Amino acid sequence: MRLFLLPPTFKGEPTLELSGKDFNYLIHALRLKEGQEIMGRDRDGKLWDLRITGIRKNSCILSASAAQSAQSKTDALPEERPLKPIILYQCLPKGRKADDIIKKATEAGVRDIVLVRSRNCVASLEGKEETRLSRYDALVAEAIQQSGSMVPTKVHGVIDISAVAEDFRSRSCGMESLGLVLHQTRLSESQSDLFSCVRGFNGCTALVVGPEGGLEEEECMMLLDAGFKAVLLKTNILRCETASIYAIGAVQTILESSC
Repeated sequence: MRLFLLPPTFKGEPTLELSGKDFNYLIHALRLKEGQEIMGRDRDGKLWDLRITGIRKNSCILSASAAQSAQSKTDALPEERPLKPIILYQCLPKGRKADDIIKKATEAGVRDIVLVRSRNCVASLEGKEETRLSRYDALVAEAIQQSGSMVPTKVHGVIDISAVAEDFRSRSCGMESLGLVLHQTRLSESQSDLFSCVRGFNGCTALVVGPEGGLEEEECMMLLDAGFKAVLLKTNILRCETASIYAIGAVQTILESSC
């Protein structure tokens, strides 16, 4: 059963009424009937057992009680084995590429997606950041409900690439941290492959992915000086939106295989 992301107004009430997009998702998309159950998650990450107790023309009534177990009611990994935190620092790509990256990164269980402004970025959110972030939040909610992810993914506003290292320190919350920069060419003989960097790691991982045209060597060296490691993916030349998802999947696989 899929996971339903409860609206921000939900504060643990034993019953709630849903309309609009939430009603359409439950009744028309999932085709739930009266008496059927679904697992819900509030915006604080708490899980709830939800039951459809009534269906009206444009709304539905649900009962809510604290969940006993997520494993049997969602397609997600068991709650007792949470995914290791990954933070994606995505330099702004052109057009709607960010939409696809955000949806797929959410499905993969990335905890934070931070939008970054770098020298080769053509796209800009100046004057429209609030509207765009609102749309990204909606995309995250859809992806969580589709995938059943237990990770409360959050998209954050644009920062300059010079602020990435400090931002990562604040988001890693004192955990052991590993910062990785994807680069399209070899910077030095000390540059590592992804597997050797991530294997056996047990903390918070950051992935920095450039825009179309990649990162400038100066930008990479700045991050390396701050403790990040440069990674050269041993693949064909990847588009920025492909590189992000490829790297997330690879890191996630290596991290989980180390459990």
